[in-house]
Amino acid sequence: MLNGTLCQADFYKLRKSDQNGFRKVRVVTVPKDTMLFKMTKGAAAAGQYGVTPWWSAVKPFMEDKEGALGRLQQAKANGISMSAMVRFMSCVCLDWNDLDNYVQVKLKVETRVFWGTFNPMPKFSQELWKSDWSNPNEEGSGVKALAKVKLMKLKEQQAGFAVPDTLGGPEAWQMYIPNLLDDHIERGSVISGHDMAALTMALGF
Repeated sequence: MLNGTLCQADFYKLRKSDQNGFRKVRVVTVPKDTMLFKMTKGAAAAGQYGVTPWWSAVKPFMEDKEGALGRLQQAKANGISMSAMVRFMSCVCLDWNDLDNYVQVKLKVETRVFWGTFNPMPKFSQELWKSDWSNPNEEGSGVKALAKVKLMKLKEQQAGFAVPDTLGGPEAWQMYIPNLLDDHIERGSVISGHDMAALTMALGF
């Protein structure tokens, strides 16, 4: 089992930014062979600290009655892409991630995870006119700030839906899986989050 001793107290050892991703949270056990997905730029490749811990269930799981298929159905009903639907429901700020791809994996081991609902987020994580997002101590020029404003406005236009000031719809559920490595998952499909036909085929809808 992965994270066999994980408990609620461990949640408060996470970075504040990770804690703030949840509105409510508890520890649950996810069975081996559970299919997970995320929308992300690239393919959620493993990095220095392992695989990204943020995932959602492909099939309905516990309180999540929809899974990836439900998100796809919602996207179709609203005439938007899967990428746009997940951005809204999963509260992903425009400047965090382009959400280009649907990435699917399967857990190879039973796993203890933090399980909870998304915390609503603003459409931009920081004020557009801040001089330098990566280095708040650096004095930036008005030209730099204007360039960032233009970039974020372009991302908003490309989002594929009318982006509200606050992201987050009815309850949507997510997992945070500490210590996740490639050894713990079997990688599957990586599909464009804008290719609704390919996603429909992959999810059998």
